[in-house]
Amino acid sequence: MSTTSSSGETSDSPASCGSTGVTTPEGFKAETNSLGQASTRWRPSFHLLPRSGWMNDPCAPGYDSTTGLYYVSFQWNPNGPDWGDISWGTATSHDLISWKIEDQPVLLPDENYDSKGVFTGCFLKAQDGTLNYIYTSVSALPIHYTIPHQRGSETLSIATSSDQGKNWYKRDNNPILPGEPSGLDVTGWRDPFCAPWPNMSKTLGLDPNESLFGIISGGIRDITPTSFLYQIDPKNLSDWQYLGPLANFGLNLRPSRWSGDLGKNWEVTNFLSLNDENDINSNFDFLIMGTEGCLEDGLEESVNSAGPSRTCRGQLWMSGTLQKNESTGSASISYDFGGHLDHGCLYAANSFFDPRSQKHIVWGWIAEEDLCDDLRHQQGWSGMLSMPRQLHLQTLHNVVGSLVSDLSSITSVKAESEGDGASTIRTLACEPYNPLIQHLRSSPNAQLSRLGRSSLSPSGIEVGISREPQLSNHWELECSFNISKTCSKVGVSIGHSRCHESATVMTFEPQNETFKISRPSFSRPDSSLLIQSSPEVAPHTLFTMIDQNSGEEFTETLDIRAWRDNSVLEVFVNGRTVISTRLYAAEETFSIRFFAEDKASSARAVWTSHKGSTELQFANLWDGIAI
Repeated sequence: MSTTSSSGETSDSPASCGSTGVTTPEGFKAETNSLGQASTRWRPSFHLLPRSGWMNDPCAPGYDSTTGLYYVSFQWNPNGPDWGDISWGTATSHDLISWKIEDQPVLLPDENYDSKGVFTGCFLKAQDGTLNYIYTSVSALPIHYTIPHQRGSETLSIATSSDQGKNWYKRDNNPILPGEPSGLDVTGWRDPFCAPWPNMSKTLGLDPNESLFGIISGGIRDITPTSFLYQIDPKNLSDWQYLGPLANFGLNLRPSRWSGDLGKNWEVTNFLSLNDENDINSNFDFLIMGTEGCLEDGLEESVNSAGPSRTCRGQLWMSGTLQKNESTGSASISYDFGGHLDHGCLYAANSFFDPRSQKHIVWGWIAEEDLCDDLRHQQGWSGMLSMPRQLHLQTLHNVVGSLVSDLSSITSVKAESEGDGASTIRTLACEPYNPLIQHLRSSPNAQLSRLGRSSLSPSGIEVGISREPQLSNHWELECSFNISKTCSKVGVSIGHSRCHESATVMTFEPQNETFKISRPSFSRPDSSLLIQSSPEVAPHTLFTMIDQNSGEEFTETLDIRAWRDNSVLEVFVNGRTVISTRLYAAEETFSIRFFAEDKASSARAVWTSHKGSTELQFANLWDGIAI
């Protein structure tokens, strides 16, 4: 949702069938020799990022009811596209759609206690009406979970605005906390998050109207990743009282493939509580956290050591039960169920409760790790924020099974028996902020194409959507499939050449309960040195329900929603499986095809589904969306 944008489309003529349709070495070199073209080539239109420089974690999202302004900041190096000189950039909006991005940092590393960086933090409006940024002030580097932590290198500080966000002043008593709790060998201590937490107040026997809590992310070395829990005086935001570690699950807890690896150190942990809208008695507490030091689920460093590779980390969530420790007066959370907030390149998710929409809104940092340094330096910027997403509790009733796995083995859902062999299952789900989606669809140049019900035969005959001369690189796709019992693959191919020899392919394999996004690489011998294009893979299943009136069983449809914004692709599957990824060797989109492959029914394929061939129920494509 940047105020400056470009489609980033190339000027190359369309490729014919039999051509790869991707950039040639000569075209590649010519384009990247132009600074203007290099800057706009992969730049998004409706994702928030500064004009130039490096950016990472979203910081301090919030809302000021006095001015009606939303705030979101971000870690920013205004001096170049590499990490360093970390300041805070900031943006404001009246609607979470159109943003004014300030040209200069709002917080600079200009004090002794934050001279090495103004790291991630949160937004809080005090009782006296002042706006406050509570942030990690860094005075010594390096900081990493794999090396000893220097006490005092990460401290807690506050910047305050008394003029509705026009000017910010660091408090004279900074840092308000000089470092981690005494007696602990921590792997990290940063990224404060503050909010009321009524369920925590109830657990500790406190008045929820007079209570405020903060957590600071990190870990206890060789013991557990965790978040450190504090009670804050709402009348004095400098008064933080340490209660204890919020979690103790041990190192690299991995309940199953559905839940990911909780790592060795946490970053940017948030807490929130969600209700089932149709059941006021169902209330669940959640943590959202970035997990460092992951060992499973393909999060290891890329085997391509010579080219771009991703850091070993995950973006997870979990739900648990709060319990009071009577001897210490603190509280902890158990691990009940959990999963991935995003299976792709998104990290450092940060959220707030929006009193206007009554939704929990979350942003994440979409990294530039898949692009080599030379090309990243040429474009002059690195990273952006995801589209804002709204979180909710997804509830399915009368569930009798999944495609393959037993419900009890799917650790990303909470299954509660309804009797008669059926269960209610709940999980954390998210989708892009709906007013933003409606705004994008109503863009002046947006064109809607529809495709109705179509049978996708076992022979793999495809149906598709195309436009002449070609699609833009800014679109939304919404589609739904009925899956047959013998379906082995079903999905969407986004053609970057006319005959789809070069394509981004989203594939669901029912019998493996796996959703995959395969990405193209450059048609160059050194492609692996330029971009990392490994597939994005996530566990995903569909649930079978029973109709209580007829007694018939049916399996939910496969619902895919995807947004492309030039080099960014955000994909949401049935609202509960999300993958964010980058498309660099995909600068033309000629058509979108829908396909299915059927094979003989496997003994593992026990679900009840659409009878006959797999069907595309519908597809809607909004092409040319923009802010």
